[in-house]
Amino acid sequence: MKHHFILPALALALAAVACGPVTKVEVGPYTVSTIEKNVWHIQDYNKSNPAGETFDAEGNKTHFNSCSDIYLLVGEKEALVIDLSNPIDWADNAAESLRSIIAERAAGKPVTIAFTHNHGDHTGMLPAFVDDPDYKFALSVQDFGTPQFEGKFPEDRSEFIQEGYTFDLGGLEVIAIMVPGHTDGSLAYYVKGHDLLFTGDAVGSGHGVWIFNGAGFENYVAAIPHLLQALDFLGADKDRLQIYGGHYWQKDWLDLPKGRELGYDYLLEMQELCNRIETGTAQSEPSNLGHPVLDTYFRNGNAIVVWNAAQAEAYSKQYPEKFVCRDAGVVFHQIDEHTWVGNGHYCYNESVYLLEGEDRALLIDAGVYMPTLDKVVARLTDKPVTLALTHGHGDHVGSAPLFPEVWLHAADTALMRSNLQGYQGAVKLLSDGDVIDLGGRQVEVLYTPGHTSGSITFFDKANHYGFSGDAFGSSNLLLFAGPFSALAKTCTRTIAYMEKNGIEKLYPGHYHGDNPETLQRVKDELTLAREVLSGKRKGEAGEANGLNRYVRDFGVTIRYNEPDALR
Repeated sequence: MKHHFILPALALALAAVACGPVTKVEVGPYTVSTIEKNVWHIQDYNKSNPAGETFDAEGNKTHFNSCSDIYLLVGEKEALVIDLSNPIDWADNAAESLRSIIAERAAGKPVTIAFTHNHGDHTGMLPAFVDDPDYKFALSVQDFGTPQFEGKFPEDRSEFIQEGYTFDLGGLEVIAIMVPGHTDGSLAYYVKGHDLLFTGDAVGSGHGVWIFNGAGFENYVAAIPHLLQALDFLGADKDRLQIYGGHYWQKDWLDLPKGRELGYDYLLEMQELCNRIETGTAQSEPSNLGHPVLDTYFRNGNAIVVWNAAQAEAYSKQYPEKFVCRDAGVVFHQIDEHTWVGNGHYCYNESVYLLEGEDRALLIDAGVYMPTLDKVVARLTDKPVTLALTHGHGDHVGSAPLFPEVWLHAADTALMRSNLQGYQGAVKLLSDGDVIDLGGRQVEVLYTPGHTSGSITFFDKANHYGFSGDAFGSSNLLLFAGPFSALAKTCTRTIAYMEKNGIEKLYPGHYHGDNPETLQRVKDELTLAREVLSGKRKGEAGEANGLNRYVRDFGVTIRYNEPDALR
């Protein structure tokens, strides 16, 4: 086994293996079929307990086996099992049968069991293998590195894996790709050169992908374009890609030619469906599942998301700004005709802002990892773009290398370079009072230190708003640089500027649609700073982000280090 991340270019020519005839054989409660040479599909059903649903003439359900899928891949050196089906309680010989299926085909090779996610209908037969020293386990850290699973797997035979982990089976390479949404740590497994993708429940199997809350959907809308991007990077053949989910019997809902599996076009349909859910325009109908959350089917072609209507409506209204576009690294909404906000997925919705003038455009901040930020911005504006930073932290400078130069305050240049080691672009300086002329639109710079020594805020006076990065937090101000006296000075100057110029809101560095900073918020932070300095308010102990104390009131938290911040 080895692991690497999906970063280096793939130069190796990939030779596809021709599929052989599909054969099926029953072994105890399991039915085994051949996908291609050395790749098998194992389902927990047999003739006595068929897969799926059976209905009588009146439409009443008379039988139901929500059978779950196991996949076995055997290379020249090792074997890989993906998922372990439902726990089988309707047959006495389930454990013996499954072990014999795997052992016969693995033929003495070392076997690793990996999981697409942590739900019981995919880990059900774990007791048949967990105590056997001949089996190892590969586990998503997000799904299995929790107290719930502590002690459930043998430490000496288990390994936490993440995106990019590669199982080198000898002649078969299987690469893990993160697809969170159904669970926080859902993984898909791509067989390089064979155009096979095993997804568990990450993208559904025909009856839809189940999403349980807003955070899950927010993960999912980013995961689908990421999956598409990863498949493109790995050289997947879009016409030949075959997707095998976690409940194969659910194909009965799919409009597919006989013998055809889900493919790349299905993922495109799913991406468009996510976009429509976000904008509140998706086709929907009641699910009638009787589940307290999963009350609605959202549909687009074969793609189905099963979620909650009220949660989906709330999500579609989360941003007052209009949804514009999304890719794997960033989603953009439109603030007004010539202004956009983009949010990343790596650090609390890290935000970038694009301001367009008649001659030029200004991009404020660059997120953590938005690998196509320059291309997405070019889709939104045809003007030349200048990148400027509110400050030098890593969650605001990550994609700066995509641009030929970057502008920021001198006091944060060292911080920026520490977070962008080897940066080759030009570094240019902004100062308090500078005006950036975009052509018919001016943006003024105000020096607002406190979060960092070189934090600055950009103001568009004509439109009555500003862009403050983390200078005033995003409901949670981290006072890394400077004492409360410096914060008080920053707040005082900013309040005066906002009042004089009619500034109504500040768009922060981690914008969630409902948390713009306001004049009142800045006044509240000034009040907190003065009360701490006067001794009227004492901070509470609490380690977070390298800071040891905090004060909280007025809906805002300020974290700081004592005694440094009190000088």
